[in-house]
Amino acid sequence: MRRLAVVAATLGLFAATPAAVTAARAEAGPVAHASCTRAIIGGQSKCIAHGQYCARRYQRDYLRYGFSCSNRDSQGRWHLR
Repeated sequence: MRRLAVVAATLGLFAATPAAVTAARAEAGPVAHASCTRAIIGGQSKCIAHGQYCARRYQRDYLRYGFSCSNRDSQGRWHLR
């Protein structure tokens, strides 16, 4: 009987956990992708990674984080290297 009470209490704790995790995630804000780098580009916080579109006017900001806005595609858009 005592074992059953312990199991029921444990299950009750695990049942409440997903709601608490969801609430904590909502408060934390958006989650960045694992392969991106948090950076301040043009005065705004962004998550940058290789292959993303970029603006040549922020080249100095990209260089600060080890990227370069120097890869141009066939449509004339620039991408990070």
